[in-house]
Amino acid sequence: MISAYLVWFAPKDFQAENQTLFAVERDDTIADIVANLSDQGFIRSTFGTQVAFKLNRTGVVQFGTYNVSPRMDAWQIAYIIVHNQTATARVTIPEGYTTNQIAELLEKKNIIMATDFLKAADNFPPDFTFLTSRPDNSLEGYLFPDTYNMNQGTPVRDLLVQLLDNFKQRIATVDTQLKSSKYTLHQIVTLASLIEKEARTDPSRKMVAGILINRLKKGMRLDVDATVRYITENWTRPITQADLNINSPYNTRKVAGLPPGPICNPGLASIQAVLSPAASDYLYYLTDPEGVIYYAKTLDEHNANKAKYLQ
Repeated sequence: MISAYLVWFAPKDFQAENQTLFAVERDDTIADIVANLSDQGFIRSTFGTQVAFKLNRTGVVQFGTYNVSPRMDAWQIAYIIVHNQTATARVTIPEGYTTNQIAELLEKKNIIMATDFLKAADNFPPDFTFLTSRPDNSLEGYLFPDTYNMNQGTPVRDLLVQLLDNFKQRIATVDTQLKSSKYTLHQIVTLASLIEKEARTDPSRKMVAGILINRLKKGMRLDVDATVRYITENWTRPITQADLNINSPYNTRKVAGLPPGPICNPGLASIQAVLSPAASDYLYYLTDPEGVIYYAKTLDEHNANKAKYLQ
């Protein structure tokens, strides 16, 4: 019995380092998994590992990534995989994160390489009905900010679908308002992304939404500095005059109307603010260094607020 254990089931390397990641793909069979374990140097015997899987088998193996090691014997490895003990990380995506910021976060959490995430997110086909109103294949604006349990090493498409499924569920809660809005979903998400960057509380979100809509109705430029920051990917440093002069359809300091798409991924509160904006005669607003917003009906009033609160 001892010799059989050593030949078929014993760890491949008793001196191996700590656990490493092993990926199970969506359509992998047990035979595929065992072959891959062997190819990657995790097991001593394919026969012994197949037996271990057969005797441990409790259901369908879940695709994803698992923490295993050549220090584990075949029974331990089989148990971890057939009991779906995937390597997971709890990831919180804040409201207002751009796709670039989400990619950096996921790489930091060892979920996926940022470059792989961005490549897939920038060219995602309209596989969901709500994506059909986009002018391009970017997912900016539709990667719903929330807390997720994610498997390390999960294929990038599955990660994107996880975020998009959440967007679909959340947006369904305001479906009646969406259908009665004069704006397309893409326009609503775009406007919500501006509000996400400009306001911090529900009352101020609704007020800013009303002001931006007022300006759209009058054909005025939106003059949202956050759109310039999106172009330059500068979210903290002061905006320069050179930044303001950038020729881009996203530069609302130069171009009237909405930018072509969202500048971040907004939360549901900002989307709701667009659907239920505060009615007012205000056309201007500014935020002081403490985050307090001041509103104005005329440019003279707005300039007076600038002199009073930004000097």
